[in-house]
Amino acid sequence: MKPLNSLFLDLSLSNTRLFTAFFSLLFSILAFTNDQLINSDGVLYMNMAKAYIDGGLTATASMYDWPFFSILIAEFHQFTGLKLEFSGQIINSLLFVVFTDALVLIANKLLTNLRYVFIAALLILCFSTLNDYRSYIIRDIGYWAFISISIYRTLIFLEKPSWINGIYWQLSSLLALLFRVEAIVIILATPLFIVFQLGFRDGLKSAIKLCSLFLLGGVLAAVVFTQQQGLMNAFGKLLSVTQFLDYSAITNEFHNKTTVLGNELLNQYSERYSGMILASGLVYMLLAKIITGLSPLNLILFTFAKLQHKKGSSNDNTRHFLLFFIGINLIILLAFLFKHYFMSTRYAVMLITALMLLMLPAMCRLIDDYWQAKNKIAVILIPFLLVASLIDTFTSSVKKGYIKETAIWASQHLPENSQVLTNDIFIDFYFNENKPKTPLKLNRELEVSPDFDYLIVVEKKSHQDDEKTYSHWALKPVHQNQNTRGDRAIIYKLITPPEMEE
Repeated sequence: MKPLNSLFLDLSLSNTRLFTAFFSLLFSILAFTNDQLINSDGVLYMNMAKAYIDGGLTATASMYDWPFFSILIAEFHQFTGLKLEFSGQIINSLLFVVFTDALVLIANKLLTNLRYVFIAALLILCFSTLNDYRSYIIRDIGYWAFISISIYRTLIFLEKPSWINGIYWQLSSLLALLFRVEAIVIILATPLFIVFQLGFRDGLKSAIKLCSLFLLGGVLAAVVFTQQQGLMNAFGKLLSVTQFLDYSAITNEFHNKTTVLGNELLNQYSERYSGMILASGLVYMLLAKIITGLSPLNLILFTFAKLQHKKGSSNDNTRHFLLFFIGINLIILLAFLFKHYFMSTRYAVMLITALMLLMLPAMCRLIDDYWQAKNKIAVILIPFLLVASLIDTFTSSVKKGYIKETAIWASQHLPENSQVLTNDIFIDFYFNENKPKTPLKLNRELEVSPDFDYLIVVEKKSHQDDEKTYSHWALKPVHQNQNTRGDRAIIYKLITPPEMEE
């Protein structure tokens, strides 16, 4: 068995980046092919894109006050003529290529040789937490891509604090901001890191170079922003950042919730601990998301590396900035957590990814040492686990295509001018995407009297109570599709009195 340095004779950073880009694009195609149904957030972005095409910025902003991603999809759709959903899939696939490429570039700054960088590329491509979102049409992927480029440009700037490197950082940071508003915190915090890292005098000069266009453009943007009501409505979410600085409002809400917890759940002698219990529960929720997000495979490899004292050397500037980035993201997530009292793994992806990058030196050295030591068990087991992780990500035991098929059938076969009702956003989306003969009304709760001709619903084995909403209506099934689990999408016709007599 040859060591990696002789096996990959043509190994270079450019080849590794091309390898990563190719398989990243391939994995995204596989993910969209396997996942037959658009995600729920994707439905919102598609509807926003339609609103932008029909009514411009004001129309799309009325649905959500951060519309850049939807505008991008709409413009791509109009330029190419492709369907909106397919346009969103292409954009997100390309953004994932940018994201993984940026991670490889950061790994190249962190690791000591190209063998390790190639191993890092494999680990990045097989990182299940990232791959879980490949089939999603979400703006987060654009944020992940450009904030990762921003990290890389910061590392370049630390090596050479020039005006041009500062401009590159600003452009990547601005693009990240267009996708998610929390990028503003990273933008404001990074110059502080530069000052502390390079010393006050040199750091202050470098920070000015880093933010040159932002200092000028920020003033101009503020003037334009306040003068244009349409822009304020469209990007009003930028102002919502101040809500997380409202310490009084956050503490008052926390006090209210601890009061409820103490009064409703705790013994009178434990009531004074309600604040500690609530806070520790929220922090535990965040830690659980982070630890599970690192993926079992990475945790196993990192644990083995530490047990065998495989530290792996890394660049100090890169390590320090990643730690700083993790700290800033932790503050952002804690502020969000104590503001909204819930957490999604998706919101913690960049913190999880930064932690994973810091784990790379030890993991890459472990794998490389196993290879060069001709450890047959490890050389077989590790690739097997990587492939198993990919297979688990891109396969699903429960298919959802039956929902899409039913919606398309309904759009093509229900009589013209009939009144059609649904409570499912996916039915609504695919019905209207396929040039229906008749309009469809969406009512999520079905809180209406049966004033319709046809009802389209999704009935799942795990949510049979949902059927009670319309169980007393006089309905007759006319078409349905279902999966192997027995979940089904069904079209009912409302039975009129004459039909009931027949």
